[in-house]
Amino acid sequence: ALGFVWDPREQLWEEGFAALKAYKKEHGNCLVPQRSDYAGIKLGSWVNNNRWNKDKLSTEKIAKLDGLGFIWNVLEHQWEEGFAALEAYKKEHGNCSVRQGIIYDGISLGSWVHSKRQNKNRLNAEQISRLDRLGFVWDPHKEQWEQGFSTLEAYKKEFGHCRVPQGTKYAGINLGGWVGNQRSRKTQLSETQVARLDALGFVWKVK
Repeated sequence: ALGFVWDPREQLWEEGFAALKAYKKEHGNCLVPQRSDYAGIKLGSWVNNNRWNKDKLSTEKIAKLDGLGFIWNVLEHQWEEGFAALEAYKKEHGNCSVRQGIIYDGISLGSWVHSKRQNKNRLNAEQISRLDRLGFVWDPHKEQWEQGFSTLEAYKKEFGHCRVPQGTKYAGINLGGWVGNQRSRKTQLSETQVARLDALGFVWKVK
């Protein structure tokens, strides 16, 4: 009748859960930053403790947290969030070539994409497969080269040669600049790239 607490651990858990409900109502999610205090409770620590000790929680507590939209694996959640944004970006723009600094759907998608390129060895096989199916660009320099080459193919088909004047814009690309770069960087091109340009009738030296 006095409100005596028979189980202080249970009481603390319920207080944390009530604070998390209030946090979600205010912020729209359960992604509480570490070391965050909320409603007089160290909610960031409470959330982390529940993640780390999920196997010690009762079925009822897990169900309550799941019902609230609790994020058990933050890294996996962030990956799925980034992938969904990339899918939407491709649907809108037709490609996965997201430049650094691009914010899309409230997500730093440019940074997310860059991180996946730099840390491909840390992704699992399923994640790599999903990105490949989406048309993910692992090497942006290679993609830019392929884009330039296909544009040069179209130029030759229209004009009958590969002698693109400097400063020429074609199909929305600075094709004159791309051609000039291939000439000046011939020693840095792969044998396959040189052979493909030769087969197209590329002019390496212009009088």
